[in-house]
Amino acid sequence: MFSGPITVYIIISHWRRSIYPNTSRNIGKSTIERSQEGTIQVTMLKSGIMHIYRGLVAGLLLMLGSACSSSAPPNIVLIIGDDHGYPYFGFTGSAHVHTPHMDRLAHGGALFTQGHTTDNHCRPALQTLSTGLYPIQYAAQMEVFKARDQVTDPEYGQLAPEEKVQWGFLYEASAMRKFETLPGLLSRAGYASFQAGKWWEQSFTNGGFTEGMSEGWAPDEVGQPGFFGKLMGGDGVELVRETSQPVFDFIDRNLNTPFFLWYGPSLPHVPLNPPEEYYSRYRDTNLSESAKEYYGNCTWFDAGVGDLLNHLEVRGLLSNTLIVYVNDNGWEQPPFEEYKDVPILYNNGGPNGKLSLHDQAFRTPIIFNWPGVIGAAVFDDVLVSSADLLPTLLDYAGVEIPEYLPGVSLRPAIEGRGSIQRDALIGRVTQMRSEIDPMGKRQTGYYVRTRQWHFTSTEGEVRLFNVEKNPFEDVSSDHPELIPGFLEQIEDWTKEFSSTVLDPSLE
Repeated sequence: MFSGPITVYIIISHWRRSIYPNTSRNIGKSTIERSQEGTIQVTMLKSGIMHIYRGLVAGLLLMLGSACSSSAPPNIVLIIGDDHGYPYFGFTGSAHVHTPHMDRLAHGGALFTQGHTTDNHCRPALQTLSTGLYPIQYAAQMEVFKARDQVTDPEYGQLAPEEKVQWGFLYEASAMRKFETLPGLLSRAGYASFQAGKWWEQSFTNGGFTEGMSEGWAPDEVGQPGFFGKLMGGDGVELVRETSQPVFDFIDRNLNTPFFLWYGPSLPHVPLNPPEEYYSRYRDTNLSESAKEYYGNCTWFDAGVGDLLNHLEVRGLLSNTLIVYVNDNGWEQPPFEEYKDVPILYNNGGPNGKLSLHDQAFRTPIIFNWPGVIGAAVFDDVLVSSADLLPTLLDYAGVEIPEYLPGVSLRPAIEGRGSIQRDALIGRVTQMRSEIDPMGKRQTGYYVRTRQWHFTSTEGEVRLFNVEKNPFEDVSSDHPELIPGFLEQIEDWTKEFSSTVLDPSLE
């Protein structure tokens, strides 16, 4: 037994963060693994030297980071890839795509490899990130708001049919102002907030941001030349492509105030026009031309992330900034497949990407990086949804999580205090692939994603994919016994989330 005070010296040596600490294992086979590459030496002056090796590294770093972090809430930066397919990062195993800054975030933080967005294209998926709601919930609640306001608007009943259509379009464009949103909820804890990048909800003010790049558009601009660019976010879509200065200026104005940054460059989204400094990396390879362009845009996006990280580091903010990454939806661009001559495939990411019901239309890496607080970890057998991000961020900010949210906080799992119990992710989409229009067509489809299976159903057609073997091969005819169970899950889920009217106070 020891008596008296014990002085503890901690020396970290040979620390090498790796996405997969045990390189002999495959993704999907373990539940929760933490980085084990390193040695911590603990010296107790009255007992000689005691060595604590690999298994305690992540846990000790986490405890130290938590103990040393201030009680002030962290700055929060939400980085959103636009059409960034899961396979096209260095840290997800690509041998072709150069993404050193994203690799840095993934290697140094908590990486969820089985992340999924809630929709197969951008706007509904971004609405989930803003409100925490599934798209089916957002749409149902918006219809409740709309029907009520049609009754209370004295002019609505006098409108001609085509004017009612216009009224509906304008209403939906700004409807988010009636919902509780992530920046609005964070404001309760004193956060300033800034919207930068793609933003479909007319103006940053509709999302509850205190500042932003997308300042909105007027009703008389609808249908005019250049309107679609304004609809996507106006000046916001210039982020990284033209400038990142508004973001840097916002950060500099809030060096002593907790802030939330929505950082969503319209990259690697089309147009696939990477500047020479990024395209040149791929020019002389044997990749297809569409792959060279798309991968160049991925590297362009990564460079923007690097500039952001550098600015935070120079300002001394990294130690108190929680950085999160998620895609809005998936994409497909194999290294040697040429899509330039097929507009639908070129603009939507191959046959299995955006606006499809394939797993690759939804899958995303999800990263939480907070130097000194969140240890390096890989969660490769845990199903997580982009709907989990809002409650997780509120948890870290110390803001009460609304009970109506369908997602869960990932913080206990990240910190090793709990696990995520989820057998399946279920969703509905209302926009599907069109053979003639890159924007797709109105069509409803459903999916169920388990660890092994990805099941889809649309207009009476069902398909089943074993994602552990071949995520693109339909094996529904080999497993007819599984189909009724998946259909029942979809039916139960739809009843629960489409018929539930959320708290009327969401206004």
